[in-house]
Amino acid sequence: MKSINYPWLLGLCLALFVVTACVPSAPNSTETTSPASQPASGGEDNILRLAVDFLRVLDPVQGGGFMAIEYGVGETLLQLDTNFQPVPWLAQELTALNATQWQLVLRPALTFHDGAPVDADAVKASLERAIAKNATAQLLLDAQEITVMDAQTLRITTNQPNLRMPGVLTDPSTVIVNVAAAFALGEEAFAQKPIMTGPFAIESLTAEQSATLRRYDGYWDGPASVERVVLTALAEADARMLALQAGQVDIALNIRPESVALAQQDPTLAVVTALPVATGFMYINQQKPTWQTHQMRQALAYAVPDRTTLVKAVLRDQGLPGVGPISPAVLACDALQPIPTDLERAKQLLAELGYADSDGDGIVEKEGQPLTMITLTYPQQAPLTPMAQIIQANFQAIGIAMEIRSVEAINDTLAQQDWDTAMYFNNMATTGDPYGPLANFYTENGAANRGHYVNAAVQAQIEILRDTPQMADRRVLACQISQTLLDDVAIVPLVYPFYSYGVSKAVTNFDEAHPFFLYFVNNKLGKQ
Repeated sequence: MKSINYPWLLGLCLALFVVTACVPSAPNSTETTSPASQPASGGEDNILRLAVDFLRVLDPVQGGGFMAIEYGVGETLLQLDTNFQPVPWLAQELTALNATQWQLVLRPALTFHDGAPVDADAVKASLERAIAKNATAQLLLDAQEITVMDAQTLRITTNQPNLRMPGVLTDPSTVIVNVAAAFALGEEAFAQKPIMTGPFAIESLTAEQSATLRRYDGYWDGPASVERVVLTALAEADARMLALQAGQVDIALNIRPESVALAQQDPTLAVVTALPVATGFMYINQQKPTWQTHQMRQALAYAVPDRTTLVKAVLRDQGLPGVGPISPAVLACDALQPIPTDLERAKQLLAELGYADSDGDGIVEKEGQPLTMITLTYPQQAPLTPMAQIIQANFQAIGIAMEIRSVEAINDTLAQQDWDTAMYFNNMATTGDPYGPLANFYTENGAANRGHYVNAAVQAQIEILRDTPQMADRRVLACQISQTLLDDVAIVPLVYPFYSYGVSKAVTNFDEAHPFFLYFVNNKLGKQ
């Protein structure tokens, strides 16, 4: 068992990361090998079939790192354990030498899917590629220099003190890839079939359609239990559930709340549920002049229905009411005060801004222009559209005409800016620390700041959070930032949905999910 060490921090490590000098081994590893974890014989029965909601290229510099980890293809240097604490993965040891220097020791005998060694030179090249090509990696790593010390050891020097480095090295943007292969194949070809380190390698992949992953027999933690994993992308949650019921797939990811009861009643199926680490929320497009006015955003927030109603009516109690921007599984804030549902207050705010229904059609106008809006949603997250419909009724009640548009490629559509609000679902646990999602969503250059929210005071607070060492102080400051975001209506939090899998009882070693759905396919997942 190896460690994350903070010799220069004295007692600070316990307050900051709640780790001791010796941390638990990675959640996907075992000390002994059970029969279920031995590679099974070949054949059709040795293929695990999954119905997934998203399937894009898995190259982490193109945003594919999350799916690369989720589907068992890629790995980071550290990963989050079941308590959301960073523990070794490809790295076996991480030591803080001082405030700006971290030393990594890799596991011995690591190899990429093409057999090339995963040594310090390869890891340095991978991290430098991520920094050069991915805004999230650049922001989180903040690396001044990465130095190879020997074949298994490298040192990361940061521009500013970065006490969050253990969590940063769990972020999917830092998945380790074979950069030498990227040079040899060319970036475009490599993106279609990136070479990584997980228990499965990409055999074929067609974005938004299907992929076949083959077992990598040289995997450092032992060969996988199944020979292949076949992914079928089905954007509609009902289609994923129907495929499971028909026996076409073994696991359906992210099933609808209504499907949970159906699976529980089927003697051949089971339901496995992960913690609500994601937030369902509404982006507000603050590049549009209408929504740059604080009172206008407040009016929207006051008009959104009570969150308990959304949980009961849409999630069927498979989730929690959204209070703040980050799920309490990641950041528990006891005193947050969200804007309550108050249609009369929403109407009053619109009136104060000069909006009135002068022609009696139920829609308010200002200077002859009716108040209309386009709200985006997408089928991969099934509850978002019925939530939008409930919100639409409340907006109509205060005089706003809201058009709902469902799109397949939500991020591409958001980038086009032809929208006013957007229903969205995003995990908030990638680094196990609130700084990651706060910086990503609410700083001016944050990769997920799709509503183009800008607040200099919030940005300054997030920068202070970055450098705050004590965990208790970090939590207090992160909660203060969360309250400011609520008051300023940066976004509108809605729900914290449970993440549920529908599972055939032929599947083995999946009685319990990792609380963070990022960690799903591993070398132990099997099939009878």
